Amino acid sequence: MTRLGARALNRATLARQLLLHRADLPVLDAVQHLCGLQAQEPQEPFAGLCSRLRAFDPEGLSGLLTDRRVVRTTLMRRTIHLVTAEDALARRARHDAMLRQRMLGVYRGDLNGVDLDEVATTAAEVMAHGTPRTMPELGRVLAERWPGRRGRDRWVRRPRPGWSRWCSSRPAGVWRRSAAAENGATAALDPAPTIPRG
Repeated sequence: MTRLGARALNRATLARQLLLHRADLPVLDAVQHLCGLQAQEPQEPFAGLCSRLRAFDPEGLSGLLTDRRVVRTTLMRRTIHLVTAEDALARRARHDAMLRQRMLGVYRGDLNGVDLDEVATTAAEVMAHGTPRTMPELGRVLAERWPGRRGRDRWVRRPRPGWSRWCSSRPAGVWRRSAAAENGATAALDPAPTIPRG
């Protein structure tokens, strides 16, 4: 068996991440190959793919976002990543326990006496109705359900996606355009969704 030295390992890692040479790959294939791109800010995937793909067209990624063939969702490290719709469906269940633990790390003091399963169920029901929601809209629903906690608890004022499986329904940003992010249930994703542009 060949043992890689530090430089060879470095080169192999960069090559795996498409950072040694720009690749001749379609955008969808590149997103799948990378297993997710950082997407806290909606424009980050555009820069990330531009540095990796030889013939990158930002409008191609915009179209994939609008058609929900790629989505922004919470996965690794509780941060938002851009992944294929297929990967969002396949991977989210694997991340649920970690995401809940991370949420507890942030909100533990606010959650005394709160049934976490009930919060998750409420959030999932809101997302499952087919109407995309912004996080502030979800917060208002949670505040109605738990009115005594509205003013003091961050998890009501600023809900986080660790409570339920969600992904972007309307992209927060496509190339050179921005909008408020709207979110829906990950389960609503079709492996090959077709959503009218508008």
